[in-house]
Amino acid sequence: MTACSKGEHDFPVENDKGAYCDEHGVTLMWHGPPITPEDIAPGPESGRRAVPPRAPQHVLDQHPH
Repeated sequence: MTACSKGEHDFPVENDKGAYCDEHGVTLMWHGPPITPEDIAPGPESGRRAVPPRAPQHVLDQHPH
């Protein structure tokens, strides 16, 4: 069972499509395989950056603000 993000209980309704908590109005939909800790906070060995790269300076200079 999956824990409701708004309460300290499991979702009362859960199946292979998602989970729903009527009490808190929370819906989770499953889209693909479950995420792992590596998906949330990639390390340098993953080849992915944890934050997006900064835009090149010439792009920033053109911004109207």
